[in-house]
Amino acid sequence: MGMAASQARLLSITSRMSDNELRAQIINNSKMRLATESSRVSEEYVNALNSATMMISNYDAQGNDQYQKLSFNALTMYSAHNNQYGLVNANGKLLVSEADANIFRKVQDADGGLDEFLEEYGLVYKSTYFEEGTFGGDSVYFENLDETYGIQDLKDIYEGNNGHMGYDKALQSAEYVQYSDYYEQFVIAEELLNMEISEAINNDVFDTDWENAYQAIQGASTMNEVKTGLNYLKNKLTGLKNEGKISEQNALYQELMNAINNSFNFSGSNCTVIGTTTVTQNGNTYKIGDDPNSPDIIIKTRVPIYTQKESGKYDDDGNPIMETVIIGYKSEISCGKTNDNDASDDGYKVQYSVTPTTVNESMSSPPSSYNLNYTIKETIVDENGTEYPNSATYQYTYNTGDKTATTKFTTSEPTVIASMVTDLFLDFKASIANNVNKDPYVQEGGSDAQKAQQNYNTALENLATFMFGTGWRANAEVIESNAQYFNDIGLTNQIIKENGLTTTTNYAVIKDIYIMDTLFNTYGEPAWGWVDENDSTGLENADAKAQWYTNLYNRMLEGYKVIEDGLASSNEWIQFALESGLVTMEQVDKSNQWTSMTYTSCSDITEVADDVAVARAEAEYQQAMNSIENKDKRYDMELKNIDTEHNSLQTEYDSVKSVIDKNIERSFKIYS
Repeated sequence: MGMAASQARLLSITSRMSDNELRAQIINNSKMRLATESSRVSEEYVNALNSATMMISNYDAQGNDQYQKLSFNALTMYSAHNNQYGLVNANGKLLVSEADANIFRKVQDADGGLDEFLEEYGLVYKSTYFEEGTFGGDSVYFENLDETYGIQDLKDIYEGNNGHMGYDKALQSAEYVQYSDYYEQFVIAEELLNMEISEAINNDVFDTDWENAYQAIQGASTMNEVKTGLNYLKNKLTGLKNEGKISEQNALYQELMNAINNSFNFSGSNCTVIGTTTVTQNGNTYKIGDDPNSPDIIIKTRVPIYTQKESGKYDDDGNPIMETVIIGYKSEISCGKTNDNDASDDGYKVQYSVTPTTVNESMSSPPSSYNLNYTIKETIVDENGTEYPNSATYQYTYNTGDKTATTKFTTSEPTVIASMVTDLFLDFKASIANNVNKDPYVQEGGSDAQKAQQNYNTALENLATFMFGTGWRANAEVIESNAQYFNDIGLTNQIIKENGLTTTTNYAVIKDIYIMDTLFNTYGEPAWGWVDENDSTGLENADAKAQWYTNLYNRMLEGYKVIEDGLASSNEWIQFALESGLVTMEQVDKSNQWTSMTYTSCSDITEVADDVAVARAEAEYQQAMNSIENKDKRYDMELKNIDTEHNSLQTEYDSVKSVIDKNIERSFKIYS
């Protein structure tokens, strides 16, 4: 019984010791879990300390500085003051908003391009040149053309609407190139032809007799000498016309013949006084031109007179009493008309101006009479007001016994005639090749002249057909005689109007260029630029906006991916995407090229710590650590108690086991 009781006790002690060991192991495991929990709490606290929100600094459309959480929308928002950024996925495609993607697809589906893409954003490249404010009214008068064009008409010519080619296109057109070439070829061909036939012309026209007659006119001292020379020149010109070598319709021929015919009638009998014909002075009326053949020249000055005063013919101060009388007058006499009833303004005018000599008003004694000298200057002036250097000066004397000075008008006919016709003949001689019919002289000039004629005909044909069509020969004489002026569209337009010529569409292109060039020379050239039609404030920089969306369009052509609107506005998504390398950044440089960059090197992106989150994490950390420390202390006490109990049980275990061992030993001795 004693042995059985001891064994039962030993088993009980062994059980309790095992239980203590298990409890100690459980507590130790709990302590280990406290270390893990401590590490977790510390990590959360450190993460809170290290956590920050990505922010971006940029500007709105009005230039106001903005500091906001980073998102796709904030990063890629347009402003003239912002840097242009983009996000690119792993495949190198640019992320774009749903709105931008829809516009791009719409333009692509309509086979549009960059211009259409920009128009969707209200961006149009245009000029405000063709507005009333530019020209000071709703139309422009072109003096050289004698035509008026409305602003819309001018805009159509420039832009190429309503049947017009457009200015820029016209400058590069085949029509303009042909026009320049044809005119240049014509001028060269005409010069070469004139050179070839000039000798024949000189031999036929400007012979010794011609030169003698011409010199006779210039050096003539009488009208008979003048008329002799004029008769020869007139007969020569008439002979050229009768031989078919000069056209009666030739303008210079007609001018010469009219000048010659008028010169034969240029005499005092055809002169009439122009202007005032009567002058009243001191109750006396003085007439100018009582006789058209002998007009009076009235001179006005002051002369001494004598009164019946007892003190003599002097005033109270002893000076001669002066009276103003008319002794001079400026008049104009027109000559060169066919007859007195001819109201035309053809011919020349002779102006007379009178300069009297100053009268000595202080006289010691009154003379019975004295003479007053005055000068009449005769100046020749044509109908355009041009003054010729040929003039005559006449000296006359006025006697104090008369109140008027009269002189008979005597024209210097040879001088007048020489001035009137010699310049015309010089012009005729200088331009003879352009004023005669060349065919007779070509035959006289030989094979070289005939070859030059063929080249000339070809050049004229090309130029005339270009400007007036294949039917130009119906007006061949007018066109050929004026072809040398066809580089001056203003003058050409006058020739066309005066002769009722029909022009081609080729000429219309050249005329449009002339109209625009004339307009630009007067008002300056159009200024073009981008206009944002969606900008009602007028504050938007349309040029910058156009460049921004041009950059976007060009990058989208390389490939793009749509980002959902929800992600586009999320700060958490873009932070995760950038930090994880899901997307990378690109920036447009100064050359408008997209270049790769890291988000950490972007000067517009910063990280800002969340102070509230840090404070909350710190409080949670302190609370968690206190709890862990308390648990750890409790576990230590429990382990100490277990250890004490374990030692006690171990002692008791050893004692019981010793008793059992002795009982067993005694039992073996009894039965051995």
